[in-house]
This record gives sequence, C-alpha cells and structure tokens, in this order.
Amino acid sequence: GKYFLDGLRDLQKKYRIIGDVDGLGMALRADICAEDGFTPDKAMVDRMCDEAMKGDLAVGGKRYGLVLDIGGYHKNVITLAPALTINYEEMDLALTLLDQLFQRCTRR
Repeated sequence: GKYFLDGLRDLQKKYRIIGDVDGLGMALRADICAEDGFTPDKAMVDRMCDEAMKGDLAVGGKRYGLVLDIGGYHKNVITLAPALTINYEEMDLALTLLDQLFQRCTRR
C-alpha cells in the first residue's frame, strides 16, 4: 500500500485541493478541500465525479472513465480500496488518471 499512498502524496503536493491523504494497507483516502487545504469542498467532488464518468481520460492511446467512491461526513473524501492483487502498472495507471482528472478540474 505504501507505493500507492506515496503516489497519492505526490498528487497532494501538486494540487492544493487535496487536503489530508492517508491509508492503512490498501484502504486509502484523499480529502478534497478548498484551496486552504482544509475546508471540505463537496462541489469540487461532484464536478470530479461528473468529469470522471465522461470516459474520456486518455492514457497510452486508450480512453478511460473513473467511478469515484465518495465518503466522509461532508461527502468530500475519495476512498480507494483496490483489490489486494493490484500490480504496480495498475497503480500507476490509476495515479495517472487521477492526475489528469485533478488537472482538468482545477484548471481556471
């Protein structure tokens, strides 16, 4: 789980809307916040979910959609709980897709 968590932490450094990132084993979570890194931003999560479902994120000539699992009291937490059989290639793909999604949704 450390590899995937480290990848999420790299995204956290890149995007100010990612607040807390943590996890235990392969159960990971990323809080989506206002740019203060603290205030829950459900509107952004809704936007990300809509964008992710379009199915037009592209990696290696293939198009992907993402179904985001949202939780937390304020419905602003993206939870990631992949199968324990996930490999590095699949983790890299997930991180690349999330990076694209964050980039798209934070563009002004």
